[in-house]
Amino acid sequence: MPTLSKHEQSAKLREELSDVSAFILVDYTGITVAEASDVRNKFRDAKCRYQVYKNSVIHYAVTGTKHEPATALLKGMTGIAFSSEDPGAAARVARDFAKDAKNFKIKGGIIDGQTLDASGVNRLADMPGPRELKAQFLALLNTPATSFVRVLNAAPQSFLYLLNARKDQLAAAS
Repeated sequence: MPTLSKHEQSAKLREELSDVSAFILVDYTGITVAEASDVRNKFRDAKCRYQVYKNSVIHYAVTGTKHEPATALLKGMTGIAFSSEDPGAAARVARDFAKDAKNFKIKGGIIDGQTLDASGVNRLADMPGPRELKAQFLALLNTPATSFVRVLNAAPQSFLYLLNARKDQLAAAS
């Protein structure tokens, strides 16, 4: 399979990053082949794209885009990971993998043109994904209706408690 030139790789990467709001950069220096395969599989399972590029390819791909601040992080061996569906998915996978692999390090990331350091990437990883946000939103929409039903039910329920107490009182007197 023919390899693409740096300019072709940059153009392809630029196109992929155009729809992405966040990506992370990692340093994979010193990881074993087994660890490299493992991290690729974990990114793939999380529906993330992970690729190792030369720094110049990433530099040309982000130059002139909202992701241009990433050029400051392009030192040493660099891998880039992102997800078009969930901005925090790649950060979660990288954070979890970095806990186990001592040589796998998070360099930083970009979210909507803002540079993140490693701790910023960890905060991005802590953010809930789209499914969790939808569930929280639906629960929030359901809360007023549930509270309203409880308020409407409170008066008849209290009256029922009163009648049961009076019944018990009359039963005890007889």
